[in-house]
Amino acid sequence: MKMKILITGSGGFIGYHLSEKLKGEKDKVIGIDNGFHLCKANSRYLQADIRNAKLMDELIGKVDIVFHLAAQIHVDYSIKYPGETYDINLTGTLNILNACLKHKRKLVFASTSEIYGTSQSEFMNENHSLNPHSPYAASKLAADRLCYSYYKTYGLDIAILRNFNTFGPFQNDNSYGGVIAKFTKRAFKNEPLEIYGNGEQQRDYMYIDDALKGYEICAQNNLNGRPINIGSGKTVKIKNIAKIIKNLTGSKSKIIHINSRPGEVERLCAKTNFAKKFGFVSGTDFEKDIAKYVKWYKDFHNL
Repeated sequence: MKMKILITGSGGFIGYHLSEKLKGEKDKVIGIDNGFHLCKANSRYLQADIRNAKLMDELIGKVDIVFHLAAQIHVDYSIKYPGETYDINLTGTLNILNACLKHKRKLVFASTSEIYGTSQSEFMNENHSLNPHSPYAASKLAADRLCYSYYKTYGLDIAILRNFNTFGPFQNDNSYGGVIAKFTKRAFKNEPLEIYGNGEQQRDYMYIDDALKGYEICAQNNLNGRPINIGSGKTVKIKNIAKIIKNLTGSKSKIIHINSRPGEVERLCAKTNFAKKFGFVSGTDFEKDIAKYVKWYKDFHNL
């Protein structure tokens, strides 16, 4: 049966891809965004702010399920503007939770691996300690646990998706964009590839298709309030990403190191045993997928 779906943050990178996937399945999708950090796709969305409780109530009353991706997601911005980050990520989520509770709608909440902080074990399952390093991560942890409390207290049908780092077409490449997109943009311009600190930081990068599998699992299954990790289960160092992109683009860019970033997480690597119970298998092959992304970027920009 086709559903009516609300996606908050539908103008963002993952939100855009999720909207396109669901529209392709003939579901009716209402996408909203405040336009602050749009991806590079020419996406259509309703201009709206999740901090508008009345509007959230009106919209959620019209749909069957809510995918809540809207957030202030950038670590650097959160360091400069912690109050705004908190307001968007927590107050906005509270508005959506209250509307979902009122109208008895299922909620899929986009949490993040950043809430774990630096890994305390080789692989990080959902029971890993929660040690957010930045105001962004702390605000998402607060929203993550607020969602869980609505399941425990009110029995709200909710899934909490903890995505690890994601990349793919249309990801924003400006100063607040993803590192792969930013490096690719600068490499094609032969501009320096700037790495925070020594570049030994490790991230679990997955291609966008894996992230979308996670949302599908959350929508189709009752997770009983349990958070679920989605990631590749492998790591790559930031300094090696710069080298790979430089080679793929044939760039003359210099790789330079700048001061370490406050709130930096040193290592993230997903353990996805829980997701595997619902059929999740990561399809990410980092070297092949980053090559595919660089080719897409070149073609998209007619370089």
